[in-house]
Amino acid sequence: MTFLFKKGNPLLERFNILMRRYLEAGSPERICSEEKYRTSLRGGLRFVSSLGYEYFAFSISHLIPAIVIFIVGTVFSSVVFIAELIVNCLYKHRTKKKNSCFSRVRM
Repeated sequence: MTFLFKKGNPLLERFNILMRRYLEAGSPERICSEEKYRTSLRGGLRFVSSLGYEYFAFSISHLIPAIVIFIVGTVFSSVVFIAELIVNCLYKHRTKKKNSCFSRVRM
């Protein structure tokens, strides 16, 4: 918090005493934690504090896009892996056939 007073203001000392008591009592932290608690009770409604941070209650609906991306990636990588195995098997089979034909001709 910032408050501006002109130099020599007679209320400055009294204001400093009151602000020190206010801060030492933990009032700003208490107010912030109460707001966070009320926000969590509302269930997903957003809260923007004076610092600009955003707080909201997380639910499964927030995680669904990440889960979908994970499942799609897993399926895609599995398909590519199986395709690589098939291609490798066909390549080895084809190479063996060619080698066996060449080995007969050479003899």
